[in-house]
Amino acid sequence: MELEFKVLDKAKFPPLAWVAKTNLNYLDNLQVWCGELVETGPDYIVEGVWPGPFKDMEFSTSELFYGSGIRINSDQICFVSSCSTVDRIWCHREDDWVTISNSLPCLLDVADVNLVESNDTYANLVESIVSGRKYKRFFPINRGELQVHYFENLMINEGSVYVVPKCQDIERFDKFESYSRFLFQTAENVGFNARDPLRKNPIEVFSTISRGYDSPVASVLAKLAGSEKSVTIKSARSLLSRGDSGAEIASIIGLDCKEYISKRENIKDELWYWAANGSLQDMNLSIFDYPIGPSVIFTGFNGGMIWEKSGLVPNDWLRRKDSTGLGFCEHRLLKGVIHCPVPFWGVRNIEDIKRISNDPQMQPWSVGGDYDRPIPRRILEDAGVPRHYFGQKKSATAVDELVLLPIEKKFIAEYLGFLKSHYKKANVIYTFPIVRRVIDLWREVFRQRVLDMFKRVRSVRRGSRNFKWERYLFPWANQKLMMKIRDNK
Repeated sequence: MELEFKVLDKAKFPPLAWVAKTNLNYLDNLQVWCGELVETGPDYIVEGVWPGPFKDMEFSTSELFYGSGIRINSDQICFVSSCSTVDRIWCHREDDWVTISNSLPCLLDVADVNLVESNDTYANLVESIVSGRKYKRFFPINRGELQVHYFENLMINEGSVYVVPKCQDIERFDKFESYSRFLFQTAENVGFNARDPLRKNPIEVFSTISRGYDSPVASVLAKLAGSEKSVTIKSARSLLSRGDSGAEIASIIGLDCKEYISKRENIKDELWYWAANGSLQDMNLSIFDYPIGPSVIFTGFNGGMIWEKSGLVPNDWLRRKDSTGLGFCEHRLLKGVIHCPVPFWGVRNIEDIKRISNDPQMQPWSVGGDYDRPIPRRILEDAGVPRHYFGQKKSATAVDELVLLPIEKKFIAEYLGFLKSHYKKANVIYTFPIVRRVIDLWREVFRQRVLDMFKRVRSVRRGSRNFKWERYLFPWANQKLMMKIRDNK
């Protein structure tokens, strides 16, 4: 069995997107459409990195694979997802036809199906990934069945489609030294894989960096993987602007760093974020200038869950505190970026990591309080970063607390027209030039503090929910991008 693929240029298809379609009764005919930066061969396609030689193509059996792809072995076809929850793969089934993709709008185009535009549950379905392995898999669609998959592979064999758990072969961590050795070795091997000369398009490594804990650790590891560059946002989100630039830390560890200012007018390609999760929260990632060719970005997403000393060990290693990072999953395909969130490395061993964080040997790197992460602190201080340069105050540069409404004026008008067809109270949008700043203040400055103090009070929780008219952004953006892709092809 060989892949029959059609490579599309970036004017027609996101450079790292792919869609595969086949009939379960005729598996020898597997059609694949992919962007120009996807690596292709007779028995594979892949947009991703893993800690192994590129020639061996063992990404389908790696517990440390970041990206997505397809691997054919004999009469089996394996569709491989990322070993994180900042990316996903989609599967549509109708009768004997199966369409699988790493991009929802691209899948909608190839499968010729539509989301149910009047349905207001999509954003909640996407957000369910914070619940871990109990996330909601089925999404409403006009024809057939649509499922999403995180941290698991799909296999087609003998006329059926079934889920295959990721391989699990990472050894337990008994102390800080074994865990840090694992992180350093993984970074080095991922770097070798990214720069492997057998790739048609060698991958550039870079990282995000701030003055917190998690992204500076990601940057130390990115440096070991061969990175020379990092990007940072100058100010954290707060009532009074607070510096969060990681430029000084980058200089200490030997990385060039470019600073950016995160504000509405600097956000680009917003549709791809609405299509990812119906939220603004990761649009700060849109302001960066990305390499022209393929790249891999090391980030610290999920560091709070993994490295926080005071956090309890979750009964589900896939559980998260929030879904940050997921909003980048469609835009990264457009920009040719593979997302490698370092805290997910070895996430199944979270019990060991938590135990190490609370081990008496880590006490010299424990600073107390509710923002205490001894493992990242030890890694960074061992790398020569002074203690007072990082991890002093919990900050955020995400924009998820802003009112959920398109940013560009043309999109506001288009979304209003969309709402008129699906939401009876669409006229309330006309009031936003007046009340938008008030809502921003509530969400950005006050709401989160109220939730922190009174999170068990039902009325406060209810008041923190999104407005109903915000829930249609996900289907609106995906349908719009689907039509754009179809028109360009």
